[in-house]
Amino acid sequence: MSTELRKRVTLDNNAHRKAEAAAAEVGTSLGVYASAAVEYFATRGLDPRETEAREGQLIMQQIKKLGDRVFGFMQEQERTLLTAMLEEMLRTRITLERVLRLNEILVGNLNAQLETLSEAQLQRQQQALQLLRQRNEEAVEKQVKEALEAAQKAGPGKRSKPAEAAAGQGQ
Repeated sequence: MSTELRKRVTLDNNAHRKAEAAAAEVGTSLGVYASAAVEYFATRGLDPRETEAREGQLIMQQIKKLGDRVFGFMQEQERTLLTAMLEEMLRTRITLERVLRLNEILVGNLNAQLETLSEAQLQRQQQALQLLRQRNEEAVEKQVKEALEAAQKAGPGKRSKPAEAAAGQGQ
């Protein structure tokens, strides 16, 4: 016998019979079974008299735990994915600003050199520049279109081509 202090509790006959049968079914004594039952309800903050509410409370506790896990997952995604996206956006923005500043310097230098050209040479330079701008704008538009098409094909909620093919075979 353990050295723990024991207390007595009085049960009505019906509860006593059910507790004895349940304890015997799991292979333990009535005292151990009753202690475990009290611990179960007390730990979870449940009222054993409310059987319908108890099931609902347990389900709500599980839903809350699942919600907490999902929220934690979303926070982790923010820390990893969104931070990487922000870093790339900032890198692009800073690079763009530096390239624009470099272009300003180059244009200033070219303007100084253009003053020494004849009218015919100047006109040829302007035509070449206009052609270069047009090609550059076309290339930018093409790259933007390709990037958007790729993002739409592989965006969130989209299945890849092998997954679609596999899904079609299973029908």
